[in-house]
Amino acid sequence: MQRSASLQRNALIDLNVLPAALRPHRYPAWYVAGMAAALAGLVFLAPVIMIQRSATQETESLRGQLAVITGQLEEVGMDVGQVRGLRMQLEQTEAALAALQSERETLLGIGRPLSGGVSLLYSAAPPGLRVDSVARSEGKVTVSGAAPDAGSVISYARALGQGGAFSEVTVTALTEGDGAQGAAALTFSIQAVW
Repeated sequence: MQRSASLQRNALIDLNVLPAALRPHRYPAWYVAGMAAALAGLVFLAPVIMIQRSATQETESLRGQLAVITGQLEEVGMDVGQVRGLRMQLEQTEAALAALQSERETLLGIGRPLSGGVSLLYSAAPPGLRVDSVARSEGKVTVSGAAPDAGSVISYARALGQGGAFSEVTVTALTEGDGAQGAAALTFSIQAVW
């Protein structure tokens, strides 16, 4: 028992006491250090390599998405350029149209549609009054025709003034006819301002 007690006290056993065939093989210090470094390298580098591979795959995926996005941006850029070009053409056309509209209003001398005033020239005529001609110049309309009497000419001029299409209506000429059979008793001329 003493021997087992002494063995327990000496936990280390000197292996050099054993014959050489039974002794474990001794590796040089540089070999052990290299193996330790390789093992440490595997333990630490394996996750790094896996992370690098994962990052490479993500990078390739992102490059593919970037290529798609770049293509879409180029298409949108072309669309935006086309829209800008069309917008410029539209603005030029609207400017030309506004100039033409202004010129038309200047030539016609009106700021409102002509058709209402023209239709009033014929619809306001009392029975027996005949409109022979309508002439337009510098915002004015001259109406010439024949009437059975002066009262119908005056009522016609009032109707034109009250119709709202003309701002001022003036009877400029009222002459008696030649009295031939079938001819009207009076010829008239009325000037109306748009």
